[in-house]
Amino acid sequence: MPEAAGRDLSIERRHLPAAARIERFTYRGEPAALIAACRGADAILTDYVPFDGAVLQHFERCRIISVAATGWDCVDIRAAEERGIRVSCVGEYCTDEVADHALALLLALNRQLLAYDRQVQVDRSWRWNEIRGLRRLSGQALGLIGFGRIGQAVCRRALGFGLRVLANDPRIDAATASRHGARLCDFEELLAESDIISLHSNLEAGSRGLLDRAAFARMRLKPLLLNVARGGLVIEADLVDALDRGLVAGAALDVLAEESPDLRHHPLVGRSDVLLTPHVAFYSETALEDLRRISAENIRAFLDGRPDHVFRLVTPPEGAA
Repeated sequence: MPEAAGRDLSIERRHLPAAARIERFTYRGEPAALIAACRGADAILTDYVPFDGAVLQHFERCRIISVAATGWDCVDIRAAEERGIRVSCVGEYCTDEVADHALALLLALNRQLLAYDRQVQVDRSWRWNEIRGLRRLSGQALGLIGFGRIGQAVCRRALGFGLRVLANDPRIDAATASRHGARLCDFEELLAESDIISLHSNLEAGSRGLLDRAAFARMRLKPLLLNVARGGLVIEADLVDALDRGLVAGAALDVLAEESPDLRHHPLVGRSDVLLTPHVAFYSETALEDLRRISAENIRAFLDGRPDHVFRLVTPPEGAA
């Protein structure tokens, strides 16, 4: 991506095969240039560059695409499999950072820190009662959509603040949720009973646009919304409408639908009821080093014939078209 142009690759070089010839390519939205850059590669290491079937069909030698992220929705897994290309991801490297960021966003929304900061910094007013309507956090219900490593880490932190935690995830059972202090519920109940909703699921065919106009209409308690997962889980135009209509009390988003959004014209930018951070929930220097090391090690292990040592090899979901 353009923001990664010129990035130091010393960590990757230490963990890729010693004899590897490394070529750097900065994707600027031109599929033809992407094809030309990757056509002869044995392995590709990428962040969020889109590799769809139309691009993958031109790759002559590629054996693995290593995604430097926990998700892999940027790659068409089925099309890759048809070309004999495996896809790996990091799987886990920033659980604590993302969970901490989610709680920071939650607290900032609940305590209306943006409004207080504007009051002091812009209006030069030092009065406690100019902003009203704050609710005690303890006792509120936090609904977690997705209850994997990060969802469970958020749950642990939330329980310390006295929140009741609801969890929705088809991959876990009630006993697992209960063991972590949460109550498993279906999607409809979570929408209706949550004071705060936080997204922690992967972006897959069945979850894209999960929170749309119909879902927002079923949020009975006018919740706060957090998203530190994937922007594509939310239909942004529908979220704008829900905020305008008071169906959602506020939103804190670390991700948007586009990885490089046009902030000058984005409808969620500049709103007093929206807190935005630039996809930084993953970030600490420790996490960044782990991310770069593991994604490079995945390539080396696979090319060395050690697929069992790849952190995570993605398998196409059954029934995928």
